[in-house]
Amino acid sequence: MYIAFEGIDTCGKTTQIELLKKEYPNALFVKEPGFTNLGKKLRKIIFEDDISKKSELFLFLADRAELIEKVIKPNLNRLIISDRSVISGIAYAMEYFDFDMLVNLNRFATDSLFPHFVIILKIDENTLKNRLSQKEHDNIEKRGIDYLLKIQENIITVCNRLEIPYLLINANTSIKEINFRIKKAIDLRFK
Repeated sequence: MYIAFEGIDTCGKTTQIELLKKEYPNALFVKEPGFTNLGKKLRKIIFEDDISKKSELFLFLADRAELIEKVIKPNLNRLIISDRSVISGIAYAMEYFDFDMLVNLNRFATDSLFPHFVIILKIDENTLKNRLSQKEHDNIEKRGIDYLLKIQENIITVCNRLEIPYLLINANTSIKEINFRIKKAIDLRFK
């Protein structure tokens, strides 16, 4: 089963995924962008270089295509937990490009292999401001609070439009409570 964690930066995805690594030692944990050798190089360009939105889109697609082909497809018999996926790929890009075109490009890049289930962590504006104030910003975060909050809504929209089942979690609650809800959702679907 291929499960994706989605949410904007600072929502707590990394914290929850680290907890799950202890709970599911046989699961395969991946991330977008930057899991494969190619992905590591593309990630550096995406987040550090000044590139056009169209170039950014194609670099994300290249990273996703490599991950799906080399890692996800050969391991579909296992529990796969991904930090981001096609969902956020479309959610971020739809601010600049046509939704249907993005879906088609992503279907091509992934051979139509999208996550089977998505866990979305959603934070409020004040929490986002507070967490962003405590870190250095990459090229995406530099687009601002309003942009990130819009992306957060886009993530939900993408799941709905693609009819991918998801669990929406208020990420302002305790780490322990969030972890409990996530494990319950995974165990219902995977065990």
